[in-house]
Amino acid sequence: MATSDATADTAARPLSGVTVVETSSFLTGPFATLMLADLGADVIKVEPPGGDGFRKFGHSRGGFGASWTNANRGKRSVVIDLKTADGLERLKRLLRKADVLVENWRPRVAASLGLGQDVLTALNPRLIRLSITGFGDSGPLAAAPAFDSLIQGRSGLVQAEARNAGIPAVTPFNMVDKVTGAFGAQAVLAALYERERTGRGTHVQLPMLDVMGYFNFPDMFQHRTFEGDTSGWKPPQSQVLETADGYVVISPANGAQMSKTLNAVERPEWKEDFKRMPDPVRMAEEFFRRVGEVVKQKPTAFWLQRFAELDVPAAPVFDFDQFLDDPQVAHNRLFAPLESPVGTLRAARYPARFDDRLLTPRFGPPAIGEHDAQIEPAEAP
Repeated sequence: MATSDATADTAARPLSGVTVVETSSFLTGPFATLMLADLGADVIKVEPPGGDGFRKFGHSRGGFGASWTNANRGKRSVVIDLKTADGLERLKRLLRKADVLVENWRPRVAASLGLGQDVLTALNPRLIRLSITGFGDSGPLAAAPAFDSLIQGRSGLVQAEARNAGIPAVTPFNMVDKVTGAFGAQAVLAALYERERTGRGTHVQLPMLDVMGYFNFPDMFQHRTFEGDTSGWKPPQSQVLETADGYVVISPANGAQMSKTLNAVERPEWKEDFKRMPDPVRMAEEFFRRVGEVVKQKPTAFWLQRFAELDVPAAPVFDFDQFLDDPQVAHNRLFAPLESPVGTLRAARYPARFDDRLLTPRFGPPAIGEHDAQIEPAEAP
């Protein structure tokens, strides 16, 4: 499918007819709008002259960074200089007809551009505005820079990784950005549903710090859930264990599964030892230490078969290519080829199915300003 085919397949998708204007960069906002685009929304990406500064980050080909490409396929691109009066008027014309605006400006930037909430409401009372910030629009950190790793540090995630692995560690692959983007898309959908009742748009404010507090709390903060609880953090009931030729991950989530694990490694006599250990943290550490010593004596294939036979939750530790070649991934039709200005891409489809319909990627990432001429004159002269 050609990258310029910017209207294909939208009629069969849940958000057909919804127009989203995106001014955001990096990954939080673009990941939110990627989801909306996959669901059928017409996402118009507003880029400055020269293009989004994130376009060439990381692994790239022909001026298209892979991360930018993955987060911005299925969108139309228009170039608008928001530093000029003419550019601001062009954006306003887009917003008059839009359903949603997604931006990740720092607090007070919108007001400095003359795009405060009162202006946007007067311009289009039905407009839903999603504002993604690091810490919110007020408070001691409102003006502070916010990046994925910084939010990980403040939200407790880096320290949690230290308790698991021994030293503080940032979780790679921009987890905070993507989780925030997913919450952003969810919030937009809720606002669209609310608008059906009220007839009016709303300003959705989404701080990354709040997202990670909400996202991490159910399990990572279980030892701080009950008032007055000062107990220590409990390690997860999952571990990566070395085998004779690689690694497996096991997840015995309860006593019955731990018992099955001991049967699988042919050490049932250890069950009584663990029953006598009153400290669950110490018991879990010793359990995985002992099991790990046995597991490293035989190859991965042996243990995967053995664990499967005894109903022990286990999986191989795949690298990227092994995941892409996994028969289950192929069966699920998770990836599809997609044409782009720099050749054929591998693209992941939206994971949910609607009455068994697969929402495959619609079209590739846009060139800078590729769709200027497609935007009707009333929107972008």
